[in-house]
Amino acid sequence: MIEVKNLVLFGKNESLRLKIPELKFHSPGITALIGHNGAGKSSLLRIAAGIEKPSIGEVFFSDKEIYNHYEEMKEKIHLLSWGLELYRNLSANDHLKLFRNVCKNWNYSIENELLKDLAIPTHKKVERMSRGEQVRLRLLLSLPRSPRVILLDEVTNDLDTDSRRAIFKKLDSYSFETDAQVVVATNMIEDIERYATDIILLQKGEVILQSSLDSIKEKYNSSFEEIVRIYERKEAVV
Repeated sequence: MIEVKNLVLFGKNESLRLKIPELKFHSPGITALIGHNGAGKSSLLRIAAGIEKPSIGEVFFSDKEIYNHYEEMKEKIHLLSWGLELYRNLSANDHLKLFRNVCKNWNYSIENELLKDLAIPTHKKVERMSRGEQVRLRLLLSLPRSPRVILLDEVTNDLDTDSRRAIFKKLDSYSFETDAQVVVATNMIEDIERYATDIILLQKGEVILQSSLDSIKEKYNSSFEEIVRIYERKEAVV
């Protein structure tokens, strides 16, 4: 599992972007990482993927510090983000040929399953794909490499309901079949209540709630949306 220890991240002018003394991502299942814009979701995922270095503290996977072992970890931890571009002038088939050649232990069985289940237009160039098709392509290029951790940085928020459901179903089944960790930054309440097993709520760079979804809903006997409001009000008062 990914484990955060004494994490601090400063931004421009030494502004505090993240302050997380301790955090563990659990598996299997989907962890929903939620919070308002600017709460620190993207920064946390980039650090967890080894792309960004924390100012203070460390993040581990299988007892290895991720940033200092990035070349090893980049095949185990995949970040799906709009900031990490596909080749716009290439088709899905072109991407597949490229990834098959450079990736070790490519799983053709998973590739064929994804092609069937996600209905990816393999001959269409990326520049002509919808956002939903691009997200499905990113999954197609990730899961056959058998990642141990999949991090999604708000790539599902603007998709239609059918596209989101297809993607979440595939992530959910992959997680439980392989014991992989899946962390999705999202504010789509419907998706969280339908698919998430755990939640992490960030506010101003700090974790104000981490719990299994069932436990927190049982404790408050309320909708998930209202539970989030309760915790945000608590922090505002403090």
